[in-house]
Amino acid sequence: MDTEIAGSPSRAAYLVVRLPDDTLAQTAQLDSRQRAAVGRALAASVREALPGGGRRVVTPLLAEIDVGTTWHRTVRFVRLREDLGPAEPGPSG
Repeated sequence: MDTEIAGSPSRAAYLVVRLPDDTLAQTAQLDSRQRAAVGRALAASVREALPGGGRRVVTPLLAEIDVGTTWHRTVRFVRLREDLGPAEPGPSG
């Protein structure tokens, strides 16, 4: 499964991430600093438009996230982990 973003590739509003248990979750909205970092990382990636305004990212990004549990599970993007190398594609990617 490819990574997905909402918003323009240079200013993504949120990410859809694959969690360690292999489920997908949408992050909370990214702040301006996070949007800029993700935009720089996606600059060379090939992506296609999805219905509803999202984008599919062909090159997965490795990200640090914070998963909290309240009444509903919350997923917060912390930062990209470019220091760990490229992310491995998921089972169908």
